[in-house]
Amino acid sequence: MTADEFVAVNFRLWRKRPRTKLNHGLLGLALLLLGISVALDVVRTGYVSNWSTVAVLAVGVLYGLFRMQLVRYQLRRGYVKNTALHIPVDFSFDAEMLRSQSTDGCFEARWHTVRRAVWVRPDWLLLYPTEVACYYVDLRRVQTPNTPEQLLSLVRHAGVPVVEV
Repeated sequence: MTADEFVAVNFRLWRKRPRTKLNHGLLGLALLLLGISVALDVVRTGYVSNWSTVAVLAVGVLYGLFRMQLVRYQLRRGYVKNTALHIPVDFSFDAEMLRSQSTDGCFEARWHTVRRAVWVRPDWLLLYPTEVACYYVDLRRVQTPNTPEQLLSLVRHAGVPVVEV
C-alpha cells in the first residue's frame, strides 16, 4: 500500500464518520448564516458595515480548508510511522480462515475473529479483527482462481458485517 492510497482510503473513511459529517454540517450551517448576514448587511446599507462578520466568515472558510489538509497530513504522518504498511503482504482466503504472509512473518485468523469489514469501493477491503486495527486487502491484486466478488461473498458468508463506503 502506498502512502497516497493509505491517505485516500482513510480520508474517505474519515469523511464518512458520523461525527465528521455532523461537524461539517454545523460548520456549513454557520458559514451559510454568516454569509446571509453579510449579504443582508450589504443589501440594507449598500456596503459592508460589520467587518467582524466578514472576518469570522473568512476564518470559518479557512478553518474548513485547513482542517481537511491537516487530516491528510496526519494520515500521511501515520503511514510513515507505521512501517508494517510499507511491507507487501500476500493474503490467501478460504472458507475457514484468512492467511497472510510477508517478510515480517505469517499469520492465520479464523473468520469468526474478524469483527467487521469495510469495503472502500472499488479497490480496498479492510478487515477489522479489533476496533483499532485492520488488514488492508487490495482487491485489485486478488489472484485467480479467486475474485474480489468471491472474497466478499466469503466474508459475508462467514457472518462478518460488511459496510460499503
